[in-house]
Amino acid sequence: MDETKIVLDSYREKLTPPADFNFPFSPYTIQTDFMKNLYTAIEERKLGIFESPTGTGKSLSIICSALAWLKDHKEREINDLKRAIASFNIKTDENSTDWLSDQIMEMKNNSIKVKLQKYLDKIEKNNEKVETIKKRIQEKQKKKVFHSVKDNSTSNLPTDSNIPKTNEITEFTDEDALLLDEFTDSITSEESSEEEDEIDDKFIDTKIIFCSRTHSQLSQFISELKKTVFANHTRVAPLASRQSYCINKDVNKYHSVSLVNEKCLQLQRNNKAKVTLKGEFGEKIKQKKCGSGCPKMKGVTDLGEQLVATILDVEELKTMGEKTGSCPYYASRSAVSNAELVIVPYNTLLHKTTREACGLELENSVIIIDEAHNILETISNIHSSQVSGAQLTLAYNQLTMYKDRYEKKFSANNLMYLKQIIYVIGSLIKLIGGKPGYGSGEASAIVMGTKIYTIHDFISCAQIDTFNMYKLVNFCLKTKLTHKISGFTEFNSPVVQLKSKSNAVGGIKSFLNSISKIAPVKEEAEVSVETEPSSSQPLVPILSLLENLTLNNKEGRVVVSTSNIIGKAMIKFLLLDPAITVTDIISKARSVILAGGTMEPKGELKERLFIACGADHQRIMEFSCSHIIPPNQILPIVLTKGPTGKPLDFSYESRSSLTTINEFGRVLVNICNIVPAGIVCFFPSYEYENTIFEHLNKHGIIENISKKKQVFREPKKTGGVDEVLSGYAKAVKTAKGKNGALLFSVVGGKLSEGLNFSDELGRCVMVVGMPYPNIKSPELIEKMKYLEQNVRNGAGKEYYEACCMKAVNQSIGRAIRHQSDFATVLLLDQRYSAQRVLNLLPAWIMKSLIIEERFPQGLAAVVKFFKQHDKTSSLSAT
Repeated sequence: MDETKIVLDSYREKLTPPADFNFPFSPYTIQTDFMKNLYTAIEERKLGIFESPTGTGKSLSIICSALAWLKDHKEREINDLKRAIASFNIKTDENSTDWLSDQIMEMKNNSIKVKLQKYLDKIEKNNEKVETIKKRIQEKQKKKVFHSVKDNSTSNLPTDSNIPKTNEITEFTDEDALLLDEFTDSITSEESSEEEDEIDDKFIDTKIIFCSRTHSQLSQFISELKKTVFANHTRVAPLASRQSYCINKDVNKYHSVSLVNEKCLQLQRNNKAKVTLKGEFGEKIKQKKCGSGCPKMKGVTDLGEQLVATILDVEELKTMGEKTGSCPYYASRSAVSNAELVIVPYNTLLHKTTREACGLELENSVIIIDEAHNILETISNIHSSQVSGAQLTLAYNQLTMYKDRYEKKFSANNLMYLKQIIYVIGSLIKLIGGKPGYGSGEASAIVMGTKIYTIHDFISCAQIDTFNMYKLVNFCLKTKLTHKISGFTEFNSPVVQLKSKSNAVGGIKSFLNSISKIAPVKEEAEVSVETEPSSSQPLVPILSLLENLTLNNKEGRVVVSTSNIIGKAMIKFLLLDPAITVTDIISKARSVILAGGTMEPKGELKERLFIACGADHQRIMEFSCSHIIPPNQILPIVLTKGPTGKPLDFSYESRSSLTTINEFGRVLVNICNIVPAGIVCFFPSYEYENTIFEHLNKHGIIENISKKKQVFREPKKTGGVDEVLSGYAKAVKTAKGKNGALLFSVVGGKLSEGLNFSDELGRCVMVVGMPYPNIKSPELIEKMKYLEQNVRNGAGKEYYEACCMKAVNQSIGRAIRHQSDFATVLLLDQRYSAQRVLNLLPAWIMKSLIIEERFPQGLAAVVKFFKQHDKTSSLSAT
């Protein structure tokens, strides 16, 4: 295909940004600049870092520029192919005497022409397929029969009409279905050849994959897309988790993500299971193969095709799935092949197994990752793994019971690998001080503490260095061991939990006796039937850990935290080099764009992501636009001293002193007296927020502030966030004789990212101290040490500073949300005045920043600022 590519490249003309991007409104200059640069970055196959402050229309700019390029690119692709094919129709020189060379050249040209024509045929065939689907959907909509259409692919599912009428129908998994699928260590050359031919013959359309952190952000992106002309002809596939999409009440009643996934996969597994029909007296009448165990799989293809004609977000697709009775999760996945724009959450794109399961092709795709300021940490978190002692003991006992029950039915190869995985898990239990076969409530045999290992040292200490971890993980995946164990556990329900006693008979025999249907339950084991089963797939995190142990020794560390109780011990894999997990994304995708409101420090992204993945410096492109608001609408001030002249020093050594806390209380009272409407005050941690609040409340300062502003606090639990936010918003907007409200929040907490405190909700954002991560954390120490040794001197310290300032930047970005908004940002700590810290603040903040060592002057500046905006403020001081 190389020669074909060379021919196409010779006909390809470089695309230039259009004069009009079909922006739904008259774009600002910074928006036009953003769109032109993004269009150019995609066309030139760049790795881009794009910074556009919140309120500057970043989402619309991404949509209009990226989809404009996609439209132009597809038109160019067809035209280039037609011109290239036409060039081979020109006959060779008839007067030539070198007939042999001419013959060879003609054969070569014909071969290239055939390949070009084949590729063009695929494109046209795909376009025809899409148009056919659109027409079919439109006809169904006209006839209003879409809701009753059944999926042809599932028309053979059993229905009430073709199942014999009996007094009782019991559906369960046959025991033979619980046996492991046959596992072979390698793929035969014939199978490999067939797979390669299938891939080569597959048409891969150019797609844009848009990725963001939360489902709400993805829905907001789709909402913005609907405002543009591209909504009329862009095919969109919104991917989300099973938990977000499931419409089966028997499955979505579980609140755990892992349980929802487990139950869904179990139902899909029942596709190969059997239905046992029983008669009036319980006798077995008949066994027959059953279709999908989930009734919501009917009409999935039709629902997926609906996305070809209509743009839907996650909630809209789920609502349509509920109306049609068709699964939105599998419908969205079936729509990926026809989609031009695929909307995905972080995990779907950045986790290779999940990405491949969803059918996301990297080759020639344009990948845009929004809210990418924490992309390195996100990648590390996704690929890190954590296993508790309770999970290890549960998995060991389940696997041992499973092996003992079916040992004579397993093939020699499967039995060998099953014994190996049991042995490895048993070795991990020993490492944390436990005994394989005993309950998780047993006392640990080793001293409590935390130890960090390299991958090699951990494997050696656990005495599992003689096993091939890759083969073990592959065995579990290929044989679907996790699902077999899940089915086996349910088949042998009720779930039994071992509760250790001082005189309890331990070991696997006790466990087997306690759950055997035949053997009596020992007195020492207490049986309890759970109302909602805990996850019966403890193997999932264990396999994730074992998979991580196949990485290079320098790329990760294993943190082992022991406890006095085995179940509370923890083994955690810490990924030190995020780049290794996304190298294929950087190398295969046509272009990768990292976008966000604040992308500082950009050097970290270039060095530890793009360059670490092998990218050339010339391929990296940076773009940063200024804020859409005028400089006089934002007043950022670094306050180094309080009202009495005492330093505002919230370092770990000084922040708990009464002098510091009292000085902060004076600052807070003064600010609350002059700032109208809403004030959001961010603290470094929940613990410190509580310390401050309790002290201020004890000394009557909170009561004093409450005379002016109603005081709210960010809850630790997610469930209380909505109630606090609604109460805060109501207090700000209704006032009732007060001057708004004050909200105590936490940097990096539930309110510091993804929420808007626009207009009256956030006239002032205060950041108290600098939220540095715990420098004594073993994980952080190891991370900094790794960067110092493998990146360069000083990289560890830079990482430590960046962790703090990225969190600060996200917090202060909550206030200014649109062009007419205005607010003041107060950074309370003398350390903010250091140049190295200032360099990490957003450029739009730095343009207006004031460093004030005298509090009265700083307060006067705030007073003057709000007097200037008094006419535009809907809530002024009372």
